[in-house]
Amino acid sequence: MYEIPNMLFADRQGNIYDHPHLKMTVRSENYNFVPYEIELIELPASSRLYFIPDTHPHAYNPDTAGMEVFTGGYAVSAFLDPGYLRLFMPAYKKLSDTVLPMYAYTAVGWLNGKFVVPAIKVDDDSKWNPKNFDYTDKFSAVVNERLEKSPGNRLYKQLSHCALEYHCTAAKNAFIGRWECPLPTAPTCNSRCLGCISLKEDEKMISPQDRIKFIPRVNEIVEVALNHYEVAEEPIVSFGQGCEGDPIVTADTIAKAVKVIKKKAPDLTVNFNSNCSNPEKMKMLFDAGIDSIRVSLNSVVHSTYESYYQPQGYSLDDVLKSIELANKYNVYTSLNLLTIPGVNDRESEAETMLDFLNAYDINLIQLRNLNIDPDFLFSKLRFKKEEILGVKNLLKLIKKKKKNIKFGYFNRTKANFDVDFGLPDLKRRNK
Repeated sequence: MYEIPNMLFADRQGNIYDHPHLKMTVRSENYNFVPYEIELIELPASSRLYFIPDTHPHAYNPDTAGMEVFTGGYAVSAFLDPGYLRLFMPAYKKLSDTVLPMYAYTAVGWLNGKFVVPAIKVDDDSKWNPKNFDYTDKFSAVVNERLEKSPGNRLYKQLSHCALEYHCTAAKNAFIGRWECPLPTAPTCNSRCLGCISLKEDEKMISPQDRIKFIPRVNEIVEVALNHYEVAEEPIVSFGQGCEGDPIVTADTIAKAVKVIKKKAPDLTVNFNSNCSNPEKMKMLFDAGIDSIRVSLNSVVHSTYESYYQPQGYSLDDVLKSIELANKYNVYTSLNLLTIPGVNDRESEAETMLDFLNAYDINLIQLRNLNIDPDFLFSKLRFKKEEILGVKNLLKLIKKKKKNIKFGYFNRTKANFDVDFGLPDLKRRNK
């Protein structure tokens, strides 16, 4: 029997302790269990720990060989570094009906003097390592210097808010002049996602950031994009960010801007992150010259997709038509697969995903942790009981059936479209 990590708990002040006797448990859908040792890695260096108010952690008691609720503290969760995919959520009992903030809750335990989490690394995170970014007040000087050069550009003003208030690393790139630069444009959206991180109409739910309140002018978008292209190392500009709705609703403005950008900087990688819900608008964007799309999905099962996205005036079929069109235009196509244990790794979900991958040319699956309260999500989806494969087994199955599929987390420049970083490592680790 391998050594099971100790359970963690927190007090009212947020101090975290490991229990000397009770052991860590994890959750997938509504099932709690003890994790396998091979599913655990040391907590990535810049991940954050936080406690979950109004909860008690579930624990495994080795004396009774059974599960129990620990009432002496709050449950603890990890928020992983970018580039890492969680395999299981924390197991806890809620003490109220409060909907938790929109974060990606990951189980965490204590083993041999280290925090451990059930997770795998899915992409090269060298460009997104928090060590590469300035989170101090000194960064405001860098931002102000750029704002002084472009005093009338409202898009730079929006990005300054994201860089300084939310410490968005992509927004910081816009002022540092390197790698990926965001181009938010959409104050509205045609989805009502359960896990929307920029707008909540339900007062019980808290959005971690505010949505942009205007549509930038074409010249504002072009200025930011071309300034970035002129100075950035491995430049890429991306529409569709966490601080906006969906850029499909501003496709007309974006298409005009992209035409100008591609005429003046044909080598610049222009990426479009979206629900891709309108094939006619997508055709307009393809004609304008965008290089890649990242299609936001939580599932390719109609009922699961539409229960989560709550589409307004479109359906998953429209998204599939857009992907088919992207294939005809030979546009690099990624999935932004919003992943949560107990949803994507269900047997029916896995089978439908394989059918989808056989029908369409998908270059990259970006594996993203879905930010949402698990109890809230599963109360809305109401799945029937079926086999859950496990997230890692799902990835193995996809790779076995579709050997050319690449997994990742981040958007890519044209130079790296076909690069295989060899992640995640899905081989069984030696004990």
